[in-house]
Amino acid sequence: MRPIKFNLHKITVILAAMTIITVCAGAGDKSEVPTKPNTLTKKEITEGFKLLFDGKTLKSFKGATNDNVLNTCWKVRNGELICTGRDERPKNLRGSIVTKKQYSNFDFRLDYKLIVTPEGKNVNSGIKYFAYPKTELGLEYQLYNHDAKVKGPHALADLYDILPAKSRKANPPGKWNTVRIVARGNHVEHYLNGIKVLEYERGSERFRAAVTESKFKNREKFGEAKQGHILLQDHGGGISFRNIKIRILKD
Repeated sequence: MRPIKFNLHKITVILAAMTIITVCAGAGDKSEVPTKPNTLTKKEITEGFKLLFDGKTLKSFKGATNDNVLNTCWKVRNGELICTGRDERPKNLRGSIVTKKQYSNFDFRLDYKLIVTPEGKNVNSGIKYFAYPKTELGLEYQLYNHDAKVKGPHALADLYDILPAKSRKANPPGKWNTVRIVARGNHVEHYLNGIKVLEYERGSERFRAAVTESKFKNREKFGEAKQGHILLQDHGGGISFRNIKIRILKD
């Protein structure tokens, strides 16, 4: 067998070239990485995403039942949409906000962050979709402390009081987490930090059976409306949102 000869100069050149290719490939399309919060990448723009929050104004929202809560119970600070604490608003004033538009088939995404409470209390909020006009009623993606011990489907990422999520790996208060809700027809999916944690069919036997065991049992065909608002819940403050975006999906 003839001995194999190595040309160190050629090997060095080849390795250098491979390194450059690898770095370039790893970098990928820079449009994939937003330059700052509350912006869209080129890919997201191409896919049809629209920002519902620009980090400066609340122009895409209104009060769910009372427009006085806008810019009172909700503040924009440092690019975050903050549901203020009770000590930052007029006494007894509270209220959720909803998108001005109604949606039926959508891919909705946002980041949320719970405050760190000195007493270690849980922060309670939620994202409601197919919300009924002029109400605070709708299907709710529950937002709660990730390690809270609760009874029934009232934990983080659950379809509140109806169906439980299968997992809920999340960052603790003070850190950002990402929510995604996809609705196409009657099919709905909940995601938490990129992981699908729940999917169900509105109007199915499983869904309706769960509704009959919930607090919504007396509302005819609850959660089965063809369209509705998306609502950010005011449940005592203590939560911030950013990167709120939506894409309309085809039927």
